[in-house]
Amino acid sequence: MGRGRVKARTGDTNLNITSMMDMFTIILVFLIKSFSADGSILTNADNLVLPNSESKKKPQEVNLQIAVTNDMILLDNAAVVPTEDARNISAEEHDPVITKLEEKLKVCLAMEEEMVRMGALNAVHGRIIVQIDKNIDFDVMFKIMNTCGKVGYNNMNFAVMERDD
Repeated sequence: MGRGRVKARTGDTNLNITSMMDMFTIILVFLIKSFSADGSILTNADNLVLPNSESKKKPQEVNLQIAVTNDMILLDNAAVVPTEDARNISAEEHDPVITKLEEKLKVCLAMEEEMVRMGALNAVHGRIIVQIDKNIDFDVMFKIMNTCGKVGYNNMNFAVMERDD
């Protein structure tokens, strides 16, 4: 008969986590590499189709956003005035201003000025980004631009979709 010897395990066994740590490190590196640090600064409004552009310039820090859809003008994603009100302003008017939008923009500009007084901002830059549906008429866009300029938001940029090459 063969002698079978069974060694009884006694004491604690240590868990070898080296391979598990290697696996987590690889996953972490993969996630960091695949994470887009160039994320979107803007949030697109619903029902909004932006025009395409070949521009590669990325937007800077944004203080204020206007989105113009077919039925509503939004300021920082809050409905301000129906787009139809802007359409109804006469084309013959020399200095067209959207009154409700002008009032909201004045409040935003006053808040920026207060932040400068408190030291939170260096200066009032008058930056605004306009997201406008590509099917909106030019006269509506002109009225929005004129309203922004009247209030003091003269540094306007337009949001567009980057065209894939």
